[in-house]
Amino acid sequence: MDKIKPLPLKDVEISGSFWDRYIALMREKVIPYQWEILGDRVLDAAKSHCLKNFEIAAGKSQGEFYGMVFQDSDLYKWLECVAYSLETKPDPKLEALADDAISLIGAAQRPDGYINTYYTIKEPEGRWTNLQQGHELYCAGHLIEAAVAYYSATGKRTLLDIALRFADCIDNVFGLEDGKINGYPGHQEVELALYKLFETTRDRRYLSLAAYFTNQRGKAPNYFDAEQEKIGYNEIFPHITPLDRTYSQSHLPPVKQRSAIGHAVRAVYMYSAMADLAAELNDTALLAACDALYEDITTKKMYITGAIGSAAFAERFTSPYDLPNDLIYGETCASVGLMMFCRRMNALYGDARYADVMERALYNTVLAGISLSGTEFFYVNPLETEPRKIPHNPNYEHIKPVRQKWFDCACCPSNLARTVMGLGGYAYGKTKDALYVNLYCEGSARDGSRGINIYTQYPFENTATLIISGGKFDLYLRNPETAPIQTISINNEPVSPREEKGYIVLEREWQGDTIFIRFDMQPKLIYCANEVQHNIGKAAVTRGPIVYCIEQADNGTLLGSYLLDENAPITVAKPPDGIPAEAVALESSAFKYEQAGTELYTSAKPALKPCGITLIPYFLWANRGENEMRVFIPVKPK
Repeated sequence: MDKIKPLPLKDVEISGSFWDRYIALMREKVIPYQWEILGDRVLDAAKSHCLKNFEIAAGKSQGEFYGMVFQDSDLYKWLECVAYSLETKPDPKLEALADDAISLIGAAQRPDGYINTYYTIKEPEGRWTNLQQGHELYCAGHLIEAAVAYYSATGKRTLLDIALRFADCIDNVFGLEDGKINGYPGHQEVELALYKLFETTRDRRYLSLAAYFTNQRGKAPNYFDAEQEKIGYNEIFPHITPLDRTYSQSHLPPVKQRSAIGHAVRAVYMYSAMADLAAELNDTALLAACDALYEDITTKKMYITGAIGSAAFAERFTSPYDLPNDLIYGETCASVGLMMFCRRMNALYGDARYADVMERALYNTVLAGISLSGTEFFYVNPLETEPRKIPHNPNYEHIKPVRQKWFDCACCPSNLARTVMGLGGYAYGKTKDALYVNLYCEGSARDGSRGINIYTQYPFENTATLIISGGKFDLYLRNPETAPIQTISINNEPVSPREEKGYIVLEREWQGDTIFIRFDMQPKLIYCANEVQHNIGKAAVTRGPIVYCIEQADNGTLLGSYLLDENAPITVAKPPDGIPAEAVALESSAFKYEQAGTELYTSAKPALKPCGITLIPYFLWANRGENEMRVFIPVKPK
């Protein structure tokens, strides 16, 4: 299948008042901070021990393994983020630091190519004996992704060669041939990484191995069942063992799956690999599965913020329309994975609706995962919080009303960082005859002689100016579902172009022409389907791609007592103290239930009194201390 390809990061610049803040935050705060975390030099944060594990595995230090069985992946994702940073802005000191880390990884590699500090240090005889829980292939996938990214950024082969030796080791161990293990990973990741390795090397062994892991998954008899029955099986995560095979999407072969089910991160990682394989192998059956899974997520199991995974127990999808605001899991990693899946589906179909969902996840859940300081993070992303009840109710154990400095299970901070630094790969696409603009980020993109310069303060402002050069080609401009293009002109002349699959298509001999776009940024009330019963009579407020919330800092406590006035206009306002100046807040007239007395039960009817209400972008909540917060608000009808 022909597909749209992303532009190399070196040919894309992301800038402007909105994204400059986050790019600078990654380079100046997040990358150095996470390096300090990996070395256990942030004393009041959760311990990592990641670098120490590699030193011990390499024989450079003494000690015991510490951390999650997948602790190695934290270093690999840090390196991938560093690679994206170096590809867009060289930094010799940062590159030297990364090279030192790569040397340490190489020193920990076994003679047969195997790398995993947990099994090397703690359980050397346990290699490949617990694929369900051991995360060896998951860590291998993140190593491969980091290696491909670092090679692309620097041209250096050291990490790539390390990854190739490990990939060859895996290829020698797994498969259907006699003497090989016919299993597959408990946590999907290596499949999409092997596809990237194939794209880089063009060695079809890696494509075949990715296809093997995908096709073998879920076949009867179930590999994980047989694995658990073996004498000496080591339960790393005892709570996972009794879960049914839907948890790891191994209940059916992926090609037969039609419902998004189980652990949300594992699911969207697998779906991303399925989309890659469907395109490369022209596998229409696998693509049909991707189509069905995408529709199931986005029409029945996705929050308005682009969060997925409703239940904390097993971090999983649940039934259609089960989307609790306060008990949500909504892991940051899951929305990163949803972006990955959407990007691949967009590349396959050239349909803007996939980029619409990608944008929704980015500007809401993904960016909510990091504080304005860059040193605190959310793992879970609720749509409603009452901090005073959280410490006393074990059902809310997973909810944090403020971002954390780090986590014992620290997959989300590094995943978020690599996504932001790799944003250029999501923003644009290309074919032989066309360029695609999927995200309206200020900056520029180049593809040979073809070039795009974008000047905009989107997503907060409603205009964008594009200067296009490079001769004759088709330009596809996404017409955002949440901020439809109202007017468009070329060189100050209004145009009425055709629209194709959600894109405005402009066909022209481009010679430095100027396109001016105006988006509809009128604030809107968005309601849920009645099947989401706890949100009946409630609405979320959006402006463009941004979902808004009310927070205690601006509106006081008991946020559940507020009602939006359906008749009142919602107007743009100056952001309150503690919110970045370039942000847009919203204000409106509202009502609030007030009640005399403090009796638990009373026959006295609460008084409904008019008041004002202030809303801020959801992704900026919890930057001003511990606060109540709500996205969905009751609406007083006309």
